[in-house]
Amino acid sequence: MVFCRQFAVLNKAGITLLHSLQLLSAQTGQPLLRKKLQAVAAKLEKGYLLADSLAEHSDIFPGILLNMVKAGEEGGVLDVVLDRLAQHFERQYDLEQKVKAATFYPKFLVGVVFLVVIFILMVVLPNFMRVFESLGLEIPLLTKFFFGLGRIFVTRWYLIALFLLIFYLIAMKYLQTEQGAYRYDRLRLLSSIHRKIILANFCRTLGTLLKSGMALLPALGLLKGVMENRLVSASLREVERSIVQGRSLAENLAAAGFFPPMVVEIVHVGEQTGNLDNLLLKTAEFYETDVSYTVARLHTVLEPVLILTLAVIVTFIVLAVILPVFEIYQVL
Repeated sequence: MVFCRQFAVLNKAGITLLHSLQLLSAQTGQPLLRKKLQAVAAKLEKGYLLADSLAEHSDIFPGILLNMVKAGEEGGVLDVVLDRLAQHFERQYDLEQKVKAATFYPKFLVGVVFLVVIFILMVVLPNFMRVFESLGLEIPLLTKFFFGLGRIFVTRWYLIALFLLIFYLIAMKYLQTEQGAYRYDRLRLLSSIHRKIILANFCRTLGTLLKSGMALLPALGLLKGVMENRLVSASLREVERSIVQGRSLAENLAAAGFFPPMVVEIVHVGEQTGNLDNLLLKTAEFYETDVSYTVARLHTVLEPVLILTLAVIVTFIVLAVILPVFEIYQVL
């Protein structure tokens, strides 16, 4: 995102591509990117095109950047393409940051309360239990349960840690398999937020590629490789094959089953009017705004629900400590 924006600004200012890359490589704080930019600049000095020079480092530069730069060079509109790439990555980054920001507080709250509960079970409750047992009191069942739970954490913590580690490794290994990855992506599609993010990325990426002069079939070929969900990528492969057979994009998106009627209708209108790129970008803005509102509403609802749930858990633990105290007062 930062690279594209800076590159676009330097290019618009009339600075040559070679000098721009040399400036960017000198000021970047990332050693790997600096090394790659220096290699690209060296290729340009030898007379290579920018797209060909960047393509040798596809491990760093994403496919959408490589293809759009190539289209921009061929069409003589590289400055416009760089600006669109910067906007594309800025929108994508902004959407990701909004989702992360909205989910940070609930994660932080759950983490803090979990640590507090573990501390009470492992440190506070055992001290109370020693006092209760020394007085010969009848320990309530709730207190015995939490004390037993705390004792497991104290005496078997290494087994719990080993179990969690093994479970994590097995889960990661399974997700790396084709079957596991597909099942995980299918599960993610149950989330309306995830579906809207995919739709926003689909519309923005395809709209950006088409607006940069790329034909529909090459754009779909690139798009299916950058989508973050394997089921959607598989659907786009079917769409691509059907378009080759003569069907329209709107018909294929409707048959895919993933795309909502609104997107299908907008694509249909765009194909009829020849304004598909602009309509897709407008649709992307709609879904990006919708995701922002949805995440904000979810955060508003999730916060009190989490606090109430955690309050109930803590209340039970406090009761486990207080109930024996009442026994002490009765004895005294």
